[in-house]
Amino acid sequence: MRDIAVRGFINDKFNTPFGKGLFRRAVFNGSVELGAPKEKYLVDYYKYADWENLAKSDSQMQTLRQLADTGFTGSESVFCSWIQHYEPLSKAKNKVDGFSIYSPETQELYIRIDDPAHQTEGDWTLPARLCKTTGTNKPVFVATNVDLNNQST
Repeated sequence: MRDIAVRGFINDKFNTPFGKGLFRRAVFNGSVELGAPKEKYLVDYYKYADWENLAKSDSQMQTLRQLADTGFTGSESVFCSWIQHYEPLSKAKNKVDGFSIYSPETQELYIRIDDPAHQTEGDWTLPARLCKTTGTNKPVFVATNVDLNNQST
Protein backbone atom coordinates (compact mmCIF):
# COMPACT_ATOMS: atom_id res chain seq x y z
CA MET A 1 0.00 0.00 0.00
CA ARG A 2 1.32 3.43 -0.95
CA ASP A 3 2.06 5.92 1.83
CA ILE A 4 -0.21 8.97 1.81
CA ALA A 5 -0.64 12.00 4.07
CA VAL A 6 -3.33 14.67 3.67
CA ARG A 7 -3.02 17.89 5.64
CA GLY A 8 -5.93 20.34 5.81
CA PHE A 9 -5.60 24.02 6.69
CA ILE A 10 -8.24 26.66 7.41
CA ASN A 11 -8.59 28.85 4.32
CA ASP A 12 -7.77 32.35 5.59
CA LYS A 13 -9.30 33.80 2.40
CA PHE A 14 -12.65 32.02 2.85
CA ASN A 15 -15.60 34.22 1.83
CA THR A 16 -13.38 37.11 0.67
CA PRO A 17 -14.15 38.67 -2.71
CA PHE A 18 -11.95 38.17 -5.77
CA GLY A 19 -14.17 39.93 -8.29
CA LYS A 20 -17.53 41.59 -8.57
CA GLY A 21 -20.00 39.23 -6.93
CA LEU A 22 -17.40 36.44 -6.68
CA PHE A 23 -16.26 34.99 -3.37
CA ARG A 24 -13.75 32.36 -2.32
CA ARG A 25 -15.82 29.42 -1.07
CA ALA A 26 -13.19 26.82 -0.07
CA VAL A 27 -13.44 26.26 3.69
CA PHE A 28 -10.18 24.27 3.85
CA ASN A 29 -7.05 24.12 1.67
CA GLY A 30 -4.74 21.19 1.82
CA SER A 31 -1.86 19.16 0.49
CA VAL A 32 -1.66 15.48 -0.38
CA GLU A 33 1.76 13.85 -0.26
CA LEU A 34 2.42 10.36 -1.58
CA GLY A 35 5.52 8.21 -1.38
CA ALA A 36 7.19 5.78 -3.81
CA PRO A 37 7.16 7.60 -6.21
CA LYS A 38 6.97 10.87 -4.33
CA GLU A 39 4.18 13.14 -5.64
CA LYS A 40 2.30 16.13 -4.30
CA TYR A 41 -1.30 17.19 -4.92
CA LEU A 42 -3.43 20.10 -3.74
CA VAL A 43 -7.02 20.03 -2.50
CA ASP A 44 -9.55 22.79 -1.77
CA TYR A 45 -12.48 21.56 0.33
CA TYR A 46 -15.88 23.13 -0.40
CA LYS A 47 -19.38 22.47 0.87
CA TYR A 48 -20.96 19.97 -1.51
CA ALA A 49 -23.18 22.45 -3.42
CA ASP A 50 -20.25 24.82 -4.07
CA TRP A 51 -17.99 21.91 -5.09
CA GLU A 52 -20.62 20.44 -7.40
CA ASN A 53 -20.88 23.78 -9.22
CA LEU A 54 -17.13 23.71 -9.94
CA ALA A 55 -17.40 20.55 -12.08
CA LYS A 56 -16.25 21.38 -15.60
CA SER A 57 -14.75 18.33 -17.32
CA ASP A 58 -16.57 15.24 -18.56
CA SER A 59 -14.82 13.10 -15.93
CA GLN A 60 -15.93 15.47 -13.14
CA MET A 61 -19.52 15.34 -14.39
CA GLN A 62 -19.26 11.53 -14.49
CA THR A 63 -17.98 11.54 -10.89
CA LEU A 64 -21.01 13.58 -9.80
CA ARG A 65 -23.35 11.12 -11.57
CA GLN A 66 -21.60 8.14 -9.95
CA LEU A 67 -21.90 9.72 -6.51
CA ALA A 68 -25.59 10.48 -7.13
CA ASP A 69 -26.13 6.83 -8.19
CA THR A 70 -24.74 5.68 -4.84
CA GLY A 71 -27.14 8.02 -3.03
CA PHE A 72 -24.43 10.48 -2.00
CA THR A 73 -25.77 14.01 -2.30
CA GLY A 74 -23.53 15.71 0.21
CA SER A 75 -24.54 17.48 3.38
CA GLU A 76 -23.59 20.55 5.36
CA SER A 77 -21.14 18.48 7.41
CA VAL A 78 -19.19 17.06 4.43
CA PHE A 79 -16.53 18.86 2.40
CA CYS A 80 -15.43 17.87 -1.11
CA SER A 81 -12.49 18.70 -3.37
CA TRP A 82 -11.25 18.15 -6.90
CA ILE A 83 -7.56 17.24 -7.19
CA GLN A 84 -4.63 19.21 -8.65
CA HIS A 85 -1.13 17.87 -9.22
CA TYR A 86 1.52 20.23 -7.84
CA GLU A 87 5.05 20.51 -9.20
CA PRO A 88 7.13 22.14 -6.41
CA LEU A 89 10.01 23.29 -8.65
CA SER A 90 7.91 25.15 -11.22
CA LYS A 91 4.95 25.67 -8.85
CA ALA A 92 2.71 24.47 -11.71
CA LYS A 93 -0.77 23.20 -10.82
CA ASN A 94 -2.62 20.85 -13.17
CA LYS A 95 -6.07 19.35 -12.68
CA VAL A 96 -6.14 15.57 -12.61
CA ASP A 97 -8.99 13.10 -12.41
CA GLY A 98 -10.09 12.33 -8.90
CA PHE A 99 -11.76 13.82 -5.85
CA SER A 100 -11.70 13.82 -2.08
CA ILE A 101 -14.44 13.86 0.57
CA TYR A 102 -13.72 14.93 4.15
CA SER A 103 -16.19 14.37 6.97
CA PRO A 104 -15.24 16.09 10.24
CA GLU A 105 -18.28 14.44 11.84
CA THR A 106 -17.06 10.86 11.26
CA GLN A 107 -13.36 11.85 11.14
CA GLU A 108 -12.85 10.13 7.80
CA LEU A 109 -11.32 11.23 4.53
CA TYR A 110 -11.75 9.47 1.21
CA ILE A 111 -9.52 10.34 -1.73
CA ARG A 112 -9.32 8.95 -5.26
CA ILE A 113 -6.59 10.01 -7.65
CA ASP A 114 -6.40 8.88 -11.28
CA ASP A 115 -3.18 10.40 -12.61
CA PRO A 116 -1.30 7.83 -14.74
CA ALA A 117 1.07 10.55 -16.01
CA HIS A 118 2.55 10.71 -12.49
CA GLN A 119 2.16 6.99 -11.66
CA THR A 120 -0.65 7.70 -9.19
CA GLU A 121 -3.82 5.66 -9.45
CA GLY A 122 -5.72 4.58 -6.40
CA ASP A 123 -8.17 5.37 -3.68
CA TRP A 124 -7.77 5.56 0.08
CA THR A 125 -10.11 5.79 3.06
CA LEU A 126 -8.16 7.37 5.88
CA PRO A 127 -8.83 8.22 9.52
CA ALA A 128 -8.68 11.99 10.00
CA ARG A 129 -7.47 13.51 13.24
CA LEU A 130 -7.84 17.06 14.44
CA CYS A 131 -4.55 18.71 15.33
CA LYS A 132 -4.00 19.80 18.93
CA THR A 133 -2.17 23.02 18.05
CA THR A 134 -3.46 25.17 15.23
CA GLY A 135 -2.41 28.49 13.84
CA THR A 136 -0.63 30.05 10.89
CA ASN A 137 0.93 27.36 8.67
CA LYS A 138 -0.32 24.58 10.95
CA PRO A 139 -2.93 22.07 9.77
CA VAL A 140 -6.30 21.71 11.48
CA PHE A 141 -6.59 18.04 10.47
CA VAL A 142 -4.32 15.27 9.22
CA ALA A 143 -5.38 12.06 7.49
CA THR A 144 -2.71 9.45 6.84
CA ASN A 145 -1.85 5.76 6.67
CA VAL A 146 1.72 6.24 8.02
CA ASP A 147 3.28 7.43 11.26
CA LEU A 148 4.34 10.99 10.43
CA ASN A 149 6.62 11.12 13.50
CA ASN A 150 8.95 8.62 11.83
CA GLN A 151 9.04 10.35 8.45
CA SER A 152 11.91 12.51 7.27
CA THR A 153 10.85 15.21 4.82
